[in-house]
Amino acid sequence: MPVFPLIVVAIVFFLTKTQRSFINKKPKPVYELTEGLAKIEGTVNAPKIFETPYFKQQCIAYTYEEGYITYDSETGSEHENNTLRKEDFQDFYLRNATGEVKVILTQLNLSFLPAKTDTLRSLKYAVDDIRYTERTLKNGDFISVMGYAVRNSFNEFELREQENKPLVIGTQDFEDKTRKAFRVFKSLMPYLILMYVGVNYFLFAPIKIHIVESEIFPYFSIFGMPILAIILGLIGNRFDGFAKLILTNLGGICFSAFFLSFPLICFFYIIKLEFTRIFCIWATIVICTTLAFAMNYNRLNGVFEKDTSA
Repeated sequence: MPVFPLIVVAIVFFLTKTQRSFINKKPKPVYELTEGLAKIEGTVNAPKIFETPYFKQQCIAYTYEEGYITYDSETGSEHENNTLRKEDFQDFYLRNATGEVKVILTQLNLSFLPAKTDTLRSLKYAVDDIRYTERTLKNGDFISVMGYAVRNSFNEFELREQENKPLVIGTQDFEDKTRKAFRVFKSLMPYLILMYVGVNYFLFAPIKIHIVESEIFPYFSIFGMPILAIILGLIGNRFDGFAKLILTNLGGICFSAFFLSFPLICFFYIIKLEFTRIFCIWATIVICTTLAFAMNYNRLNGVFEKDTSA
């Protein structure tokens, strides 16, 4: 149990390695390129025009996915099984005020670009829905590309994918959202650490207090908290100003505490952990969540405010 959150953090750290490298790498002017990993911003330019299979978009590169959607009858969640993937691409030039550089594509990864999707709903029983997803690069798109700068036979630099350094393509919007997400995580990290320490203390340390077991508590913690979150959110949206702020944040606290405590509460009741420990662990999660919201509200609000200066 104590090791599981550390494993999750390690997995997340590994999976976000490319995103972190991409947003932390500063763009270089073309005339300052040297051999090695580099990031260039500019507009896309390529001679050949493709047409995407479903939306019929005109572009210079695209990825197309056709997936069948199945639904879990118990939870209602959906699962997408990709049965067809198609792509078409070419080398292209990236231009800005400092010059031009050729981007050499050996494989296409547009996962950091916005997707255009459409779901074809089936009216027949036991026939899956079909979801179509396309991502495109078009002439004139302003993007950032991170790759390995190498000199070609004409002594000009090109951006390539090389060894374990992938060629990454993204937009300014993607970079902004990713930075905001990491900023949120950094702001909440002290409270997550405090929560981790508190949960493990009440799980393993000797406890001198005794709390009488409540039959209502499991129902409230598992069902009552999300219902309360929804009610507070709906009521809060009917108000403006301070009342809306308080009610919606209380709803957020209830939902976040439920999300973090739900698997633990279920597991502890299955293994028949003593009630005092269960309640103290749940209270620790609620208190740390409340502190995180209260101490970081202004910072988090600023992170997610839309930029209206443009």
